[in-house]
Amino acid sequence: EEQETILGKYGGKLTYEGLMEMSLLHNCVKEALRMYPPLIFVMRMVEQAFTYKDYYVPKGDTLFVSPALSMRLENVFSDCNSFDPDRFSEERGEGSKRKYEYLGFGGGRHGCMGEQFAYIQIKTIWSVLFRKFDLELAGDLPKPDYTA
Repeated sequence: EEQETILGKYGGKLTYEGLMEMSLLHNCVKEALRMYPPLIFVMRMVEQAFTYKDYYVPKGDTLFVSPALSMRLENVFSDCNSFDPDRFSEERGEGSKRKYEYLGFGGGRHGCMGEQFAYIQIKTIWSVLFRKFDLELAGDLPKPDYTA
């Protein structure tokens, strides 16, 4: 429905402006990346020693953050193991209440500089696939497997 409405507005042509208006498609891509992030972990070197809860972290140590784990925390994402693109709607705003809740493209100054370009590419491909083909789910979503 979103595809038909927005493409109709632009004379049936897929445009940059149209892609930017496809909020449901954007949220679906974002949710897929939340559930199945391409990053197994993000590493950062500690620039200043600090204490977190009962842990002392010295300067020079390397911290690892797992987007696959952190983006499935119930206190950040409700019903975190279910595919729910509406969680990113303006009304709910999950994953944007605090810095670094959503790590689909990393974060901070070392976050992926190609994030916006990637969204445009992915949304273009899915927009074409949705309009040209009849797609159906062939089974349950796969369980994540991060074995190397």
